[in-house]
Order: sequence, then C-alpha cells, then structure tokens
Amino acid sequence: AYLIKVCGINPHRIMAVTFTNKAAREMQERLEQLLGQQIEALTLGTFHAICSRTLRREGKAIGINSRFVIYDEEDQLNLIKQSLQEINLDPKQYAPRALHSAISAAKSRLSNSQDYAHQVHSYFEEIVSRIYHLYQQLLTQSEALDFDDLLMKAVQLFKEHPEILSRYQSRYVHILVDEFQDTNIAQYVLVKQLAGKYHNICVVGDPDQSIYSWRFADLRNILSFEKDYPEAKVVFLEQNYRSTKTILQVASD
Repeated sequence: AYLIKVCGINPHRIMAVTFTNKAAREMQERLEQLLGQQIEALTLGTFHAICSRTLRREGKAIGINSRFVIYDEEDQLNLIKQSLQEINLDPKQYAPRALHSAISAAKSRLSNSQDYAHQVHSYFEEIVSRIYHLYQQLLTQSEALDFDDLLMKAVQLFKEHPEILSRYQSRYVHILVDEFQDTNIAQYVLVKQLAGKYHNICVVGDPDQSIYSWRFADLRNILSFEKDYPEAKVVFLEQNYRSTKTILQVASD
C-alpha cells in the first residue's frame, strides 16, 4: 500500500506472496481496505496459487496442458498405491505416505525422478526412486500436477525459457514475501529468479518462528538472505505486540 500510494508504483508491477491460504486471504482483506479497486491489479496469493496461474498461461512451453488438474493428497496417495501395484510391492510393507513424503521432499529440493535416481544411498531410497518414476509417469498421463509440481515446474519453466522469465522479471519491479522462514528451496529459487532484474525484494520472517520443517521449509533461506543480497537493508522488529512480558522473558533465556 505504501509503494502504491506514496511511491507511485503501479500495482501491476508488484507481487506479494505468502505461505498459507489463510494468510493470503488476510493480506487481501487488509489491502482492500487500504487500496480499494487498485488491489485487482496486484499479483497477490500463495506461492502455489501464483505458480498455478503462471503455468496455465505459460506451461505449454514445457509440455504442460493449460487445463491441467491439480491432484490433492488423496489423489497423490492413490497414484503411489497404483505405482506400488505396478511393480508388485505390498502397500503394507512400503507405506504410501512415507513414499509420498520422500517424493515431496525431493521435489521441494528441485530434484526430479532422474536426479533422485542418481542420489540413491539405501534400499528405501531405491524403492522411492522406482515409485517416483512411475508416479510421475502416471501424473503426466493424467495431465495432472501435484502441489510440489506447481513450484518445481514453474522453476523449470523459467530456467529453460529465459525469454519467459525475462517478461516476468520486467513486470515485477517489487516482490514482497511474508513468512519467509517457512519457504523451501524451490520457493527460494523461484523468488531469486523473479527478482533477478531489479533486486527489489522485501522479505519478512523470523528464524525462531519456523514451523514448517515437516513440509520441508529450509531455515537456511532466511539465514543466507543477507549473503545472497548483500545490498539488503535489515530492519529488526524487536518490539513484540502479541506476547506478554513473561513469555518474552522465557523466550529470550
């Protein structure tokens, strides 16, 4: 709102990203009160929602149908079970959720099935590699993406088609990311790609509040931010308006 109202930045040139649907809705509600109809020109939402919109527009360049389906967790687990059946492995012996978690972790590191196959160091990883390959084939046959694909494919799109990346870099003069401590490697790389032209990137986060390590959030992203952006200005928000004095004292000990 400050960039638009005070600095005169066109809202079309701003991307504001956060981690959860709830946080994105709260951002939108607050900005509507501050900006009114101007909010319609903003790119605002979760990483996954913004990547989904981008892939529907540009995904054809990497073989993605613009009408792709997004598979939820239940759909994904069914594909894992189908993959197990295809190579005659018992789902009771090889838990689909554990296999899915391993595949999701690989995708969050931008490791596709071919990359993963070269990094196998155990019997379990060998099974994951075989399932990952089949699982991805089944997704492709169904013209579907899972949630992790939305991020990984967007990064792939921008990496393989610099002319498309250039258009998006030129559009987004300012990129703002909330809850930065909860980003994973794929999200961090995506932000770096998009901010590659102007370097006008503002992130808000607290390494002590990272709660999504189970979803492969990588704390190194926020800890290495100053190294990746040496010109960045760091502002410490040291006053806490949420917690009582007793809680703050305990947290500081």
